[in-house]
Amino acid sequence: MPAQILSSFLEGTTIKLKPISYLFFSFFFILNAYYFYAFLCHTKFELLNADPEPHLDQLVLMLIIGAFFIGSGFYCAVNKPFSVVTKHYFFLMFTAGIAITSAIPSGVHIPIARPIEIMSALCSSLFLFQFFLYFPRTTKPNLLRKINDYLRYILFFVTITYLVTFLIYRNLDNPFAALFRSLIILLVIFVLILCFTLILLMLKSNSAKVKNQLYLLIGSFILSFFPVLSLSLIPYVFFNAGQRVPFYYSIISVVIFPITLTYMLTQHEIIDVMLKLKQVVSKLIAIVLTLAFANLLYFLFFQDYLKYFYRANLMYLAIIICAYLLGGFYSVRSYRRFFDKTQVIEKEKLQIMQHISNGKHLRFCARLIIQLIEQTVDVKGAALVWKQKGLPRILHQTGIFVYEQPALNLLVKMADMSPERIQKQYNILILPLSDSASVKGWIFLGQKTNGTRFAKSEYTLIHEICSDALSLLDSSEFRAKLDEELEKTQNQSYSEEQFNALLMNSIDESRRNLSLFLHDDILQNVILLENRIDNLHRAGKIDDAAYQEIHESFLNTIYEIREKSRELHPFVVEDLGLEQSIQVLKKNLQTNYNIIVDASCDLGMTVIPKKVELAVFRIIKELLHNSIKHASVPVVKVSLKCANRYLYLTASDQGRGFDLAHTLRASTGHIGLLTVQKTIDLLHGICDIQSSPGCGTTITITMPLEWNDDRDNQYHPG
Repeated sequence: MPAQILSSFLEGTTIKLKPISYLFFSFFFILNAYYFYAFLCHTKFELLNADPEPHLDQLVLMLIIGAFFIGSGFYCAVNKPFSVVTKHYFFLMFTAGIAITSAIPSGVHIPIARPIEIMSALCSSLFLFQFFLYFPRTTKPNLLRKINDYLRYILFFVTITYLVTFLIYRNLDNPFAALFRSLIILLVIFVLILCFTLILLMLKSNSAKVKNQLYLLIGSFILSFFPVLSLSLIPYVFFNAGQRVPFYYSIISVVIFPITLTYMLTQHEIIDVMLKLKQVVSKLIAIVLTLAFANLLYFLFFQDYLKYFYRANLMYLAIIICAYLLGGFYSVRSYRRFFDKTQVIEKEKLQIMQHISNGKHLRFCARLIIQLIEQTVDVKGAALVWKQKGLPRILHQTGIFVYEQPALNLLVKMADMSPERIQKQYNILILPLSDSASVKGWIFLGQKTNGTRFAKSEYTLIHEICSDALSLLDSSEFRAKLDEELEKTQNQSYSEEQFNALLMNSIDESRRNLSLFLHDDILQNVILLENRIDNLHRAGKIDDAAYQEIHESFLNTIYEIREKSRELHPFVVEDLGLEQSIQVLKKNLQTNYNIIVDASCDLGMTVIPKKVELAVFRIIKELLHNSIKHASVPVVKVSLKCANRYLYLTASDQGRGFDLAHTLRASTGHIGLLTVQKTIDLLHGICDIQSSPGCGTTITITMPLEWNDDRDNQYHPG
């Protein structure tokens, strides 16, 4: 019965999770305070089985684990109180935490602990399955929803039967007690198998990113529940109690499960936890594996000292913590040395990048040209000077132009002396690199190493090299300019794209905040005023006519605020997913506008990103409203399909149609389709509109579901 009642209560739309979470949180601590008081007052326990007598430290351990469950659910409930997913998550964590902390008090016959343990265990098994029916937000098979209904009936029957046996025997420790505990364990195992199967089904139709998250969830299932199932629960059902590890020893690993679920909720943008959960999860997994290996060795070599098992685990934890702290201390020192080396490498990289930005292509070409000249003519040195932004720069120099007569000094002297005079005075050859318009550079050649003059054939070869060098350097400079312009264009394009995406996200967030403000503050104040008017009317301070007028005004205002809140931000998409949200939209439109909406969805179990879901829902809503306003038809068709990581949307009607070129101009005032087109562009989709006057309209949209992730890994805007 509690599972049935709580489940129905949970699925209601008017539930206020935040005050309920505070109430349940307080109940948890009051209940455990009573457990501690009752535990300390007992002098000798009458145990239900052959488990060793529990101590206070085991009770503290169970309280810590239970509080961890309650705390994670409470955090999500407070931060996202209106999400259906967080509602299920909160009740799952709450019932699981109560069941964990009630295990030891139930085993030592503390009053009310046994029924609380049984009821909370029954409810947690149902809430676990319901949580995975809603999360991740995908279309689940109808068979699983039917199983969920059957589970409710089974739990309701088990609860009623348990209460009947209690009323008959007037004792919690009746002949059916062990049967009920075994039945609960089997139900928990069955639900875990169902959830595990559901996760495996989702692996078939999702992207690599979502699959990695699902693999992490599968790993958390195994690490969390395998120890407690294999060491405690399954042996309790199929073997005698002496062949199992006590429950409070094997339950420690279960803390991995809420950590993983919280991480998954943040990845799917349902909650926002400002923690480095990846590092936390990896470290916890390492600690659990280390403890599991240490305990295995303990059972193999110290079987005569099992009574010190718990103290040994505390010692293991202390050793791990000390090793972690010492490792952190030494890693800081080693990181400093590594950081210093990294700084040197980064400095060298920066210098290389500066050389590249200053014209790597030109310098490389200049070096090749000088090498070619020196291979053609045996000279004492050569230098190539090129004008960059009107200023001469030495691109490459060898021999005497490095040590004796730098090329730039010769350029300075050329301002006062003629090139012929400089050639005679310094025994060098100056070859200008010029086209019909201007001189773009010079090649300086020293005298030949044997002291002879240049032959006519050598002059010819050198001039041919200079002509080719001019073309090569011009091409290289032009290429460098093209690269620079291309980089600027790409950066500008990516910056505008990022700005548009950030602007869209900012607008969505503003709409969401305004919607929450209208719903949480304004609407609640109006409802409060309505209640005060009702109280004044009951007290006879307002006559019936005035009350009816004011009451009608309040009802209209409440309706308008709710509609505006839903219009600003469709929370139904965040809660129910895209497919069920479209069904809700279909029902509303058919009720309000007397139109038939033929909506078909084939999304499978594909996890669609939240941003895409919201955008697609708004697009569908806009297209349907356009058809209702302008097409004047009784039937509008919408189809949605996922295939090969693409989302295909088609909306069509057999209405009046429109002139596409005229309608898509902003000056006409029809900005609905323009907004749709801009949204599709921001999500990197393609929109095809087929329409003409009198021939109806068909709009086909193709949108990638993971393009942004791939692109972000390939390009980095400047």
